[in-house]
Amino acid sequence: MTTPNTIRIHHILRHSNVNGPGDRFVVWTQGCSLRCKGCFNPNTHDIMTGYNVDINELANTINCTVDIRGITLTGGEPLMQVDAISKLLSLINKNLDILLFSGYSFDEIRKDSRNLILLKKIDAALLGRYNNLLSHPFYGKKLVLSSNRIKKEELKPWLNTEIIIGDNNVQVTGLYKQAI
Repeated sequence: MTTPNTIRIHHILRHSNVNGPGDRFVVWTQGCSLRCKGCFNPNTHDIMTGYNVDINELANTINCTVDIRGITLTGGEPLMQVDAISKLLSLINKNLDILLFSGYSFDEIRKDSRNLILLKKIDAALLGRYNNLLSHPFYGKKLVLSSNRIKKEELKPWLNTEIIIGDNNVQVTGLYKQAI
């Protein structure tokens, strides 16, 4: 499991144009107890898989990544690691905007003061369970904006996909039309 200086990660992507507005550094956390029906990231659920990353090293990697507008935190469920995420955000360049995708509702989040403190560090969050019966993953979620660095219009539902071909793998990310 994690230590106070690590975060459990499923995957990171240094540059993505489909996981929020602009070019973004994306962190998929590992672990989600919500297990929403039809989740398109089920391989992020098991907290025992994935790998630990030193938070200071991850922050340094983010801060050294050039030409990114911001960071997207997704998963899994990032708020299952609220302390690690909060520490990470305290170490990153303050010029980067932060977008959070969480399956927790705002009412669930506000029951834990650590979550509320974290939300104040985030520019925009899409909150609530994924509903596979809706035509887009954003539908049924609450948008919380805590700054003007990410505009509501930038988070309108989109269907974009990226395919990144690496030396040893192919990464498909973003939102695409799925059969319901």
